[in-house]
Amino acid sequence: MKKFILYTIFMLFLGSSLTADSFSLSFFQNMTNNLFQNRYAEPDQVTSLSFYVDKNLSRLSLFSQGNYSYLFENPNLTYYIHDIGLDYLHPINEKTALYFSLAGRGAFYRSDYSDFNYYSFGFFSALKTYLSQTSIFKLNYSLEYKNYKYSPFDSITHSLFASLDKYFQTKTTLKAEMTWGYKFFLHPYLTQEIIQPDESQFSYGGKGKGKQYGWRQYQSITQIKSEGEGIQVFSLTGLIAQGLGNKVGLRFSGMKQMTLSGKNPFTFIEEYYTVENPSYDGFSWAGYELGTLLTLMLPWNIQLKMGYTMANKEFPGIESMSLDGNSLDITRKDERKQFEVGAEKNFPRFSLFLSYLYINNHSSDPFFEWKGHFFSAGIEWNINYGERK
Repeated sequence: MKKFILYTIFMLFLGSSLTADSFSLSFFQNMTNNLFQNRYAEPDQVTSLSFYVDKNLSRLSLFSQGNYSYLFENPNLTYYIHDIGLDYLHPINEKTALYFSLAGRGAFYRSDYSDFNYYSFGFFSALKTYLSQTSIFKLNYSLEYKNYKYSPFDSITHSLFASLDKYFQTKTTLKAEMTWGYKFFLHPYLTQEIIQPDESQFSYGGKGKGKQYGWRQYQSITQIKSEGEGIQVFSLTGLIAQGLGNKVGLRFSGMKQMTLSGKNPFTFIEEYYTVENPSYDGFSWAGYELGTLLTLMLPWNIQLKMGYTMANKEFPGIESMSLDGNSLDITRKDERKQFEVGAEKNFPRFSLFLSYLYINNHSSDPFFEWKGHFFSAGIEWNINYGERK
């Protein structure tokens, strides 16, 4: 199966590049000591191969991209994601433009994680206008429908985003952002099997009667509830960036996210490294994030970035549980500290990347009390045959 997918990616890449305006191929090798990001650290290596191809037809563009990721220690979590779509750029005048995009996606996991398989359809629109020579206003709307093999994950998502950028001659940039989102689970509870932690058979890493997602054991029960359930969130973000000469940049940012209505329909939320998990996304939590980023331009045009982020998140609808599998009768809350450093070197036809990430996560749920190291190295090869007008 792996050889077949790799062969398919190569043929699509080779055939499309003959008539494409641009295409890219990237290869990344990732390593971590905590793939499932919990206290029972599971090391793994993730090899990812991706391609992107587009064809410009005046203001219309067709694109296709795919990503195949292989996990060495957990090969049953290996997956392939493919996107295909079109976008359209419509200038209104010299200062304003509209952008529209339609895209479809398929995600395919191996049998043990086939519940994560899904097809999706998305629509995206954007308005960008220059209010002045130093001010830019952006307004985006997106709609996405996802249909999973495990139907309680099925959802429709609406998102509205607005931002205002202001630039000063002192090399200072101010940015303010506002985001509203609504995610509706079409049928989170059905008259069929659903998954929740099994308190009587609670173990870590061992085989049991229930399904396992990331090493916490589950049992199957039946619950009757067919109506949908939604989560509505709202966030505000502020950013200030300052250039210090021609080779140094410093950025500070902060975000506050609130849950306006609803809660998670899951009994358990997990976050995996590099692997998409339908129980965890931007709708899963409320809280805040604060971060700073230092960018340096080193000799030989090597760009070095060092950042620190702290976050405090609460997960509405998710109870903290003891290591014995008993409810602690409190909502799960996480405090996270994150340090990252990365280097990038660009050449005329390709770019090299190297990064390291360290995370220290404290949680009211002891299962999610963990630390992790994450390494990544990769290369991206880009060829452009034409330039979009």
